[in-house]
Amino acid sequence: MKIKYYREDDIIVFQLTDDLYDHAEMQGNFVVHFTKDKRLVRIEVLQASKFLKEESRVLPLEIKEKYFSIS
Repeated sequence: MKIKYYREDDIIVFQLTDDLYDHAEMQGNFVVHFTKDKRLVRIEVLQASKFLKEESRVLPLEIKEKYFSIS
């Protein structure tokens, strides 16, 4: 799996396989890409910084300190 953040678009992309995708479906702030036979290839998280900020509230303090540099 490869993960890339596009700062100017505020999108995180999780590339799960190198397969070519055929179509995508949007669910909220997620765009999910599939092959013709419906295998998951890629997930895009739109408005990624907002998503990470909201979801990080449930993380243990040690993870927040290590990965999100909170003070």
